[in-house]
Amino acid sequence: MARYAIGDIHGGVKTFRALLDKINLSHEDTVYLLGDYVDRGQESKGVLDTILDLLNVGFDIRPIKGNHDDLLLKSAQIAHYDFSSVWYDAWGRHTLASFGVENPGQVPAKYLTLLDSMPSILVEDDFVFVHAALDMAKDDPINESSEIFMLWGEVNSVNPKKIGFRTVVTGHTIQTLPAIEIYVMTNRIYLDNGAFTNLQPDMGNLVALNLDSRVLIIHPWIDGPTKW
Repeated sequence: MARYAIGDIHGGVKTFRALLDKINLSHEDTVYLLGDYVDRGQESKGVLDTILDLLNVGFDIRPIKGNHDDLLLKSAQIAHYDFSSVWYDAWGRHTLASFGVENPGQVPAKYLTLLDSMPSILVEDDFVFVHAALDMAKDDPINESSEIFMLWGEVNSVNPKKIGFRTVVTGHTIQTLPAIEIYVMTNRIYLDNGAFTNLQPDMGNLVALNLDSRVLIIHPWIDGPTKW
């Protein structure tokens, strides 16, 4: 039995599946997915299909929402905020093509339901999983951080007392592999290596972390061209 966290997948379904194979995932394992399943890569739908397939056959997959997932969701719900209003022109056409549709409202309901069901934060006894950051200016960052902050914010360090001496694990902010290797030994872990960038050797990898051993599992991007 092992616990893993996986950084931003961004439409890289081949890379995602290859990383899961490298982990040799079993039904006794738990996997925390840190968000940003859609945009940039060509197979946003394929990534969500893979998550649904894993859930349907009983794997313990615990996905949280990323900012890009929220952009798609808000666009489909016509519930825009400042960031989401630019989604269609920035990445949306590219992402919608993977679903074979032209309008966010045409994305099949099962995918929107999946995204809408994802929490913005998961809290365990020893870890907090959030896509971007917790607002350390709050007295109780776990319960008082806004969803926008958890999806878009950036805080490089944490106040251990404010979060019950847990370790914060995020994606969102791209870090080089040498930096990630340092962060995994601290109480503020980043796991986004900019897989979609394909900038080897220090970037361009999808990264998983064995949360118990603090060992990284890494797979280079194999999904072809992306839309930055």
